[in-house]
Amino acid sequence: MNIIQRNFYKLIRIGLFDQQELVEPMSAFKWGKLHQLAMVHNMVKPVYQGLQKSKHQFFLNLTDKQWQVWEKTMKEYQEPADSDEDAFLSPDHLTNPVLNIKLQSILDDETSNMATRQMLLIIIRIARHILNEGMPVKELSELGLCLSQKDKQIDYPILRKWLKSIGFLQMAQLEGSLLIHLFRFEESEIPFLDGHIYNKVEKVALELTEFSNTHIEDFTFSQDAESIFVHTSNSSAVLGHICRSARYFRYLPSETVTNFFATFARSLRKIEE
Repeated sequence: MNIIQRNFYKLIRIGLFDQQELVEPMSAFKWGKLHQLAMVHNMVKPVYQGLQKSKHQFFLNLTDKQWQVWEKTMKEYQEPADSDEDAFLSPDHLTNPVLNIKLQSILDDETSNMATRQMLLIIIRIARHILNEGMPVKELSELGLCLSQKDKQIDYPILRKWLKSIGFLQMAQLEGSLLIHLFRFEESEIPFLDGHIYNKVEKVALELTEFSNTHIEDFTFSQDAESIFVHTSNSSAVLGHICRSARYFRYLPSETVTNFFATFARSLRKIEE
């Protein structure tokens, strides 16, 4: 992880979780890159809060112009609204029809704990983001906040039962490991871990970061008017999606396979006629 990414996560931990951190010295150019990173991951507000709480630190050497850029960004920035495209990543349904039936049964049970269902949906959203988008910084921060603020309201034995029934337990444990690595959570703060912390989570975090700029929209299919052949707009994105699906198959086998084919079918539906 490079210095820009390290300071990015430090500022999130400071701004969102009130952790005590010392930012590392960076050039004005790199601080500009960190601003872009906050925009890409929709983490403008937490990072700005971290900057405000750290502004008296010696190594936080933002220029007056850079502070003005952040203040302008805070005034004008609006988080992207959900769209039809985002519905593909919705956590309230799964691409595997068998697992989706089980999930809908869980969600339709109005007698179950609301906070527990909310955490289940956050865990699913993170998994969908990992498979299709890359590093789920915003979603992981939401999971961290849910753990911090609603810990006593969540029925963890029931949550583990639900996760196991839809095949998400290993993926949830990976997500918990990422919280420990990126946001410095303690193992005891993540009850659904059950002692399963992945040793290679740092490598996973780096891989997900590399994938963050490759979205599912990056490979679509089109067909020339004078040709019967269908071609892809981005063959490297297709290969990347295949590799990603293979890499995370061990954490979420059933949903990973159907998610890939759902992505493929969704792209085929976009063929330009």
